[in-house]
Amino acid sequence: MLYSPNQVSGNLQAYSSCTTGKFGVTPHKRPEQKGTSPVSLLGSSFDSPRTLVAANLSLQCDSSTIHAKLIADLESVLVLHDISAGTTTLSHMVHSCIGLFLQYMFPNTPIAHERTLQTAAARLLPEHCPTSSDTLTQPADVLNLSFEKSFTLITALCSFVASVMPQSLLPNGRALASPFLHASKAMLRLYEESDLEKPDSTSITIRIWLSGASQNLTGKTGAAWHYHMEASLLALRLRLYEESSVQRDCAIESRLLRANFWLLYLADKSAACLQNRASVLSEGLFESDLTVLELCDDDVPLLDPERDTAQGSLERHILLGFDLKVQIWAAAANVITEMNAYVRSQKQRERASSHEDESVVARLSDLIVRFTTLIFNLPPWLQRLDCVDTADKSVGAYQQTCLWALRSNIITTYHLLKLIILQKCIENDRLGILVLTGQSLSGPLRKLEIVQDFINELLAVPFACYKVQGEAGVERIRRVGVIVLELVQNANNDIIEERVRSQFAQLLDYLARLDSRASDELGELSRVR
Repeated sequence: MLYSPNQVSGNLQAYSSCTTGKFGVTPHKRPEQKGTSPVSLLGSSFDSPRTLVAANLSLQCDSSTIHAKLIADLESVLVLHDISAGTTTLSHMVHSCIGLFLQYMFPNTPIAHERTLQTAAARLLPEHCPTSSDTLTQPADVLNLSFEKSFTLITALCSFVASVMPQSLLPNGRALASPFLHASKAMLRLYEESDLEKPDSTSITIRIWLSGASQNLTGKTGAAWHYHMEASLLALRLRLYEESSVQRDCAIESRLLRANFWLLYLADKSAACLQNRASVLSEGLFESDLTVLELCDDDVPLLDPERDTAQGSLERHILLGFDLKVQIWAAAANVITEMNAYVRSQKQRERASSHEDESVVARLSDLIVRFTTLIFNLPPWLQRLDCVDTADKSVGAYQQTCLWALRSNIITTYHLLKLIILQKCIENDRLGILVLTGQSLSGPLRKLEIVQDFINELLAVPFACYKVQGEAGVERIRRVGVIVLELVQNANNDIIEERVRSQFAQLLDYLARLDSRASDELGELSRVR
């Protein structure tokens, strides 16, 4: 066992000092219990977490200390919520999070290797916790990670997953997410300097997941964006925009570097469109051309090919859908960037000649047409989600859920970006550009139509498939809601006003169901106006 009861020496005060100062979190107090504790994360062959956290701990936090604190904090959460032991072990929790990630979140964030996650999860159990910074031998078909990296990776994943899962899929997920998040951040600090000196794919993945978990749990962006910017800067340093830079001796590492780059690139284009944070991975900062491939025929699979539910074309369909998402964000960013540049140039000089205006308008029209037509020929497996290549009903249902999560993200993103581009055209008196592209309806009517398409998609998708998209999904609804609220305020037609008020009520209702930390903002804004 890790800690013997004989080692307990009244060191809880030192441990509390360590965890409060290092983690920024005070350990939970356990309520008094009669008889045997209803929860045992470790199983009968191990001491209780209270013994673990009390024993042999010094003021210097190490990996064993952080591991013990995680177990103690998780047990406290389970006791607080009166969850019986049964199957609620640490192993069960972690493997549940991995399974939920693969089904609901991997389609939109395909940046993990399933077998590596399973191996890392096994090493989270107490019998695998080293007393020093060991690197253990791992199977050849997974990444070879130190205990610290394995722990940080899997706890970051669990915090990311638990922070968004609905109660029906992961009871008390939000309460469980916090201990995982604090443990992951604490372990990362132990090896952060060496991680920054010699970054690898896990360095980026961990920060992406910590960013997502932080924002989902708090509804705030400060710490979340800090982690995300770190991940983007690491990708920039590693020159992952070059195909030659992602090629490594380890095929899994190459695959993960490629996947992480494209997710960060997509997020950077999102920042350019939403204008809510600085752009880091823009082509202007690259020291060479963008040559990294979206998909490579030699790539190893990320999903375990031996798992029944991963059979057939599921992974390829997910990756093709993800590539479409990248194209949508990039095309919209090109439109918005070009329009912003044109407006700035108009303000800085006298009105350009009609020939120059025509040239800019023609270029903008071409960019808008490219963006608008991207989803005109959706692949059949994103149009009809019963088009799965399996006769097994349970496998088919699993894969349909994966594709629902992917489709809802793609389509709601597309409609939001159409609204943003339309709003830009209206604000800058450039509605004529939309007329050239065949969009002849008036501004308010066109907005009304796009908002309805957005709402229709929300109502069509299984709720859990949208809920798991976290604060990014909430932000899409909030952005649409702000535009709808403006329509309500400025409506000069009773029919339009009645319709947009109905749309606004539907959006508020959906936000309330999501139970987001930031979901109250839109309702408060409507009351102020």
